[in-house]
Amino acid sequence: MADLAARPAPPPSRTPEGARLLARMRPWHWVALDTVVVLLILIPVGRPRPATSGPAHQNPWLSLLVLGVTLAFLARRRFPLAVWLLLTAATVTLASSAPPYNAYGPFAMMFALYTVATSCSGRVVTLASAGVLAAALAILSGLHYPPSVTVLSAVTIGVGPALTGYVVRQQRQHREAMAAEHTAKIEAEVTSRMAQERLRIARELHDVVAHALSLITVQAGVAVFREHEADQMRTTLTAIEETGRTAMIDMRRLLGVLRSKPPAASDADEASSPDRAPVPDLVDIGTLISQATQAGLRISLREEGERRTIPAAVGLAVYRIVQESLTNILRHARTTSGSVLLRFEPHEVAVTVANPPPPDSLPPAPAGPPGHGLRGMAERTELFGGTFSAGSAADGGFVVAARFPV
Repeated sequence: MADLAARPAPPPSRTPEGARLLARMRPWHWVALDTVVVLLILIPVGRPRPATSGPAHQNPWLSLLVLGVTLAFLARRRFPLAVWLLLTAATVTLASSAPPYNAYGPFAMMFALYTVATSCSGRVVTLASAGVLAAALAILSGLHYPPSVTVLSAVTIGVGPALTGYVVRQQRQHREAMAAEHTAKIEAEVTSRMAQERLRIARELHDVVAHALSLITVQAGVAVFREHEADQMRTTLTAIEETGRTAMIDMRRLLGVLRSKPPAASDADEASSPDRAPVPDLVDIGTLISQATQAGLRISLREEGERRTIPAAVGLAVYRIVQESLTNILRHARTTSGSVLLRFEPHEVAVTVANPPPPDSLPPAPAGPPGHGLRGMAERTELFGGTFSAGSAADGGFVVAARFPV
C-alpha cells in the first residue's frame, strides 16, 4: 500500500483545446451566449424598415409569438425536442406573415436543430432534419429564388446543423468512452496492486506467526519435561519469551505498512523504536538458526562463493524462505537436524534448506491440513523472477531450493 501511495499518478490524457474550453463553461455562460444569439436573431425584426418596403403592420399576437419563442429558445438545452418543434412552427408562421415579422430568419430553428442533434438519437435527428428541410423549402419557395439556390439554401438550413451536432455528439461520446476506459484501467491497476499488497502481507503474517508459534510450541513441550531442572527450565522459558518478543516486533513492523501516515524522519524516539527495526536480511539467518537450536534442532549454516551486497527485498525473501523451512522441519520432519546452504554466484544467489529422513524408529508425521508455506515461498521466488523447488530427496529427506537473480 505504501508503494501504491508513492507511485506518481498517470499523466493526464490529451484533450482538445475546444473540449477543455467547453468543460470550463458554467451554466450562466451558456445563458449569456444564448442571450447574445437571441439579440442577433431579433435585430432584423426590430430594425426600422425603409419607406420603399411598404408600411409595417403591428400584430400583437405575432409580437407575443416572437416573445414566446425567444424565451423558449433559452430553454432549448433542457427541452430540445419541444423547443425545436415550437421554433420550427413559429419560423414558418412568421415567414409567411407581413413585415416586420417575416424578417425573423431561420437561425433560431437551426440552433434548435443543432441542439437536438447533440442530445438525441440518430433516428430523431433524421426526422428533425427532414422537418427543418421541408420547412426551409416551403419558406424559400415563396421568395422566387432560382431552384438551385433554393435547394442549396434549404439543405444548408436543414442538414448543416444536424451534421454539425452529430459530429459534436460523436466526439463527446468518444471522449466519455476514453475517460471511462482510462478510469477502468486505473481502477483495475489499483485493485491489482491492492491484491498484491494483501498477498504480500498474508505471506509475511504466515511466515512470522507460523515460525514463532512453532518455536514456542516446541520449547513449551520441552519445558514440561524439565520441571525438576530449574536452570534449564529458566533457559527454555527465556527462549520462549525472546521468541514471542521477536514475533511481536515483526508483527508491528509488518502492520506498520498499513498506517496511513508514515512517521516523521526527525522523530528520533520513534525511529529508534523496536517497531522500526531494520528489515530482516541474510545476516539475520544466524539468529534464526540460534532460535532453532534453542528449540532442539541442530542446523548447520554454510556459505559458498563471495558474499556481496544484494537488494534488501531479495535478502528478505531468502530470510523468509529459510524461516519457513525451519518451521516446517520443526512441525513435520520428525528429525532434529538440518542444513542451510547459501551460495553466491556471479548473477544469482541460491538458498537450499535440507533435512535428513527421520530415524527408523519414528513413525511418519501425521498428515495435517494443507498450509500456505510452500506456496508462499514459491510466490516470493516468482516475484523476483527466480526458480523454486521443494520435494523429497533421494535419501528420504526433504529439500527446499530457491534461486534469485540479482
